[in-house]
Amino acid sequence: MIVFEKVSWRNFLSTGDAPTTVLLDRSSTTLIIGENGSGKSTILDALTFALFGKPFRNINKAQLINTINEKGLLVEIDFIIGKRKYTIRRGIKPNKFEILQDGKLIDQLANNRDYQDYLEKVILKLNYKSFTQIVVLGNSSFEPFMQLKQSDRRTIVEDLLDIQIFSSMNGILKSKNSELKNDMGTLEIEKSLYKQKIEVQEDYIERLKKDSKSVISQKEKEIERFETEKETAKTSMVALQSEIGTLGEKLSDENSVKKKSADYEKVQDQIEYKLKQEETEISFYETNSTCSTCKQVIDDEFKKERVIDISKKMDEKKDGLDKIQTEIDTLEKTLKEYREIGGQVVEKNKQLVGIQSKMESLAENIDRTQREIDKLKNEKKNDNSIEKELHTLRVNLEESLQDYAKLSEQKKLHEYAHELLRDSGIKTKIIRQYVPIINKYVNKYLNELDFLINFSIDENFNETIQSQYRDEFSYASFSEGEKMRIDLALLFTWRMVAKLKNSVNTNLLILDEVFDSSLDAEGTDAFLKIINTLDANTNVFVISHKGEILFDKFISTIKFAKEKQFSKIEAT
Repeated sequence: MIVFEKVSWRNFLSTGDAPTTVLLDRSSTTLIIGENGSGKSTILDALTFALFGKPFRNINKAQLINTINEKGLLVEIDFIIGKRKYTIRRGIKPNKFEILQDGKLIDQLANNRDYQDYLEKVILKLNYKSFTQIVVLGNSSFEPFMQLKQSDRRTIVEDLLDIQIFSSMNGILKSKNSELKNDMGTLEIEKSLYKQKIEVQEDYIERLKKDSKSVISQKEKEIERFETEKETAKTSMVALQSEIGTLGEKLSDENSVKKKSADYEKVQDQIEYKLKQEETEISFYETNSTCSTCKQVIDDEFKKERVIDISKKMDEKKDGLDKIQTEIDTLEKTLKEYREIGGQVVEKNKQLVGIQSKMESLAENIDRTQREIDKLKNEKKNDNSIEKELHTLRVNLEESLQDYAKLSEQKKLHEYAHELLRDSGIKTKIIRQYVPIINKYVNKYLNELDFLINFSIDENFNETIQSQYRDEFSYASFSEGEKMRIDLALLFTWRMVAKLKNSVNTNLLILDEVFDSSLDAEGTDAFLKIINTLDANTNVFVISHKGEILFDKFISTIKFAKEKQFSKIEAT
């Protein structure tokens, strides 16, 4: 049983920094009153926010923080389960989500979602939808059982009957089935591989017995052919090396010829330069009568003699140039021959590299083929070891077949268990047993609420509603007051079922404005009689505008009021 002790909140909705605290186990019946907007229903939002991280009413999470202070939202709730005391703290600005057990913080899990799952599945064993069906009957955001989808109805009833474990088991079973399929798939591959290896090995042994001798003979012939090709290549290589050597000798004077040619070209340049100077000097004497340096008149006879002398020297130089040019031409012809020889050397070196590469390849082929021959000879000698390998493969295959057979049996058991654990299996059988009890209590509470109809649900949570005269009605066809009676009857029924199963039994029951619009005077009296018959461990809170009418019908009263824009509890 979950015994809720206390809830407190600050900077939550209209509540300011001064915390508001409500003791949840103090009185068996408590009336919560106040003007519209005073903060009466805040207790519902605080409870569901603390436990499930979301408000009861349709309010955006960002709107929960007080708009004046804009920070420091904190909600705390204390409750006891068995001998363990728990405190939940949840806040915004700063964000906070803590679970304390006996005063010690439970280490946060990977993320808030996992932490919330731990709270709901391990500690509370209660989710939001179930909470709203057995703890709260609201007016605004509450979604009655009768308006839920069939799947949601099933979830709530499964929680109440504590049979969600079968869904968890089914989930685990699905995971195991997935692992089983993977293991069987692996074994299928393993079997296939063993079969392939056995076939290859058997074929290999057979081939080895039949063809080993002829294969060895064939490969020995290949070696002979490779050796012949290698000898031919070697002969060609020696011939090429000789030719390259001869050509190299011819090129031995190439550098000296190049130097000699360069020297002649240098002398040629010097003579040509000197001729240009002498031509310039002759041109000067032919065109000028005055010295450019001293400005004196040059004697004509001197000029004539000077021109003749220079011309003789120029003729000698030109003769020399002709001889030099002849030598240069001869040397250039020789260098051309050397270049041709050099090209031949390059080409023959390429041929030599090709032959060397071929010889290396032939040598590798000879080594590889020889290794193959050696391997064949060894394999022929080691028939026993090959047979042993084949035997091992056959043993492994047999073991794989046995393992696969075992997994197949497990798979059959899992499939049978899955049939039991699915919704139509054992859960439906349990639900079927409780359907008469549920219907009995619903109709009991309907009678106590003075609503004389026959209400029943089946194992698929489809309802049938009949009048005293067996006329059938739908939930939607009733007035709001009649719907409220049905909702109340179901609420008390779910609490009774939870108590019988001790699954999600709790002391807390909160009713929000059920008297204010939907219930008439007779319905109100009937309802009050019911809550007064509840056991002493139940703490009922009723939120209402009708304080003046209901005030004397409750043991304690809490009044909410607004003071300086903030909600607070007034002394009552």
